[in-house]
Amino acid sequence: MGFVYDVQDIWPESAVLSGLLKDGPFVKVMRWIERVVYQQADHILVVTEGARQNLIRKGVPPEKVSVGHHWIDERLFARSAADSPEATRMEHGWVDRFVLLFAGNIGLVQGLDTVIDAAAALPPDSNALIAIIGDGTDRQRLEDRVRSLGLESRVQFLARRPMDAMPALFAAADALLVHLKKSELSRLVIPTKTLAYLAAGRPIVMAMEGAAADLVRVADAGIVVPSEDAARLVEAVETIRNLSEANRQAMGGRATAYLNTHLATHVVIPEYEAVLQRVAMRRSRS
Repeated sequence: MGFVYDVQDIWPESAVLSGLLKDGPFVKVMRWIERVVYQQADHILVVTEGARQNLIRKGVPPEKVSVGHHWIDERLFARSAADSPEATRMEHGWVDRFVLLFAGNIGLVQGLDTVIDAAAALPPDSNALIAIIGDGTDRQRLEDRVRSLGLESRVQFLARRPMDAMPALFAAADALLVHLKKSELSRLVIPTKTLAYLAAGRPIVMAMEGAAADLVRVADAGIVVPSEDAARLVEAVETIRNLSEANRQAMGGRATAYLNTHLATHVVIPEYEAVLQRVAMRRSRS
């Protein structure tokens, strides 16, 4: 029986970059397994063209690799009449603050020291607050650093939430942040939180380069700045903060419109089905 291999992350490189693994014998074994799986698969799906080129450079035949985009069920982010961003903002102390929200894993690969550096460099009269929601191996160290710098009024840590609680938090924020450490690998990926941000309909600050940055540019859904550049991140925060709410809403509207056109479930699932049907027909003929 054949199979289609859906590659959502680039292993083992991503594990080495994150610090989860160190280059050595075990990683060599993983690379061997990777090659074997690629050879045995009837077809391989990856999430960006850059990731496709990565596999081709590893020796996978080009005709064997297709781009299969991430997708998200946009209905999870549909707001009901009962939703109250104001109540969420009051609950978390966000009233009268411009809230830039980062949600997700808090690990080494996210490079959130730059975000803390940006918080320290915000203008004295800025009312910006950077809220970080999630958990991970680097959270405790980052919290300690925020306290040591006296930045508790600029950076807020909130506990990890279930997925169904996130739409209300996204809707209550003024802008949403993606940040990864600079690396060649980061240029090839689109963090999955990006799709949730698009669905939430809020402006995005994309602090990385490559495929994810291109997505935000094409959607005209926010501001793109380089990874690990605190000064440029401050500029982006202050630029969006100084926009009118109407302009921020328009930016968020473009984000949602792009998602619904290109990355929603009803768009992407048929693309996957088409790949599976082609592979199945090819095997049946052989």
